[in-house]
Amino acid sequence: MPTRTPLSPPPPAATTAASPATTAVADLSETDGPRAAVGRFRSPLTRMLLGGDGLTTTLLEAWAGSRLRVGGVTVDLVRAEHTPHGAAALLSAAAAPGADLLVRHSTLTDARGRLWSWNQVVAAPAGDPALRRCLTDPAAPLGPALRAAGADLGRTVVRAGVTPWPAGPPGPRPAAAFRTYRLWCGDEVLAAVREVFNPAHVPAELREPV
Repeated sequence: MPTRTPLSPPPPAATTAASPATTAVADLSETDGPRAAVGRFRSPLTRMLLGGDGLTTTLLEAWAGSRLRVGGVTVDLVRAEHTPHGAAALLSAAAAPGADLLVRHSTLTDARGRLWSWNQVVAAPAGDPALRRCLTDPAAPLGPALRAAGADLGRTVVRAGVTPWPAGPPGPRPAAAFRTYRLWCGDEVLAAVREVFNPAHVPAELREPV
């Protein structure tokens, strides 16, 4: 068994920048590897969130002290070679050039209206109908919906770093922590997931490399 360790973004939501403005993406995994990249973040809570194998929604709800609701859901079919951030390469042979892949974007917001994350999921459109319904359901966060459908989930983090926070008005945007991972269902890769966390709530400051 394997080890488990935007199309356009949804409509912008207001946010308060808590980190310096940036226009660059820093994929720390390219030089450090995923585990070391997660370790570069100053905040232990950010490191726990990026490196954890549990449901992101559950971890963010514990951090927010509130239930989170999904919003801004868009679902499209896109040719594999046109998927953003190299997501198709993280999937199986179903992601060969010319194949259509399902691309879902969503956000997570707490009861006070605070935006916590912007999420992108890329998956093959075929497969278990119950899991496909979870991927296209605009009313429920993906992880809990898949778990409720009986999916045996695991995650392998493949990238982590900082990227411009994608929600908000045009112009310079604060640096936000992100991670990309393969989402496993049993022994099969179900999806490639990219999560970007609002720096107003999830600190994105980095430690100097040793």
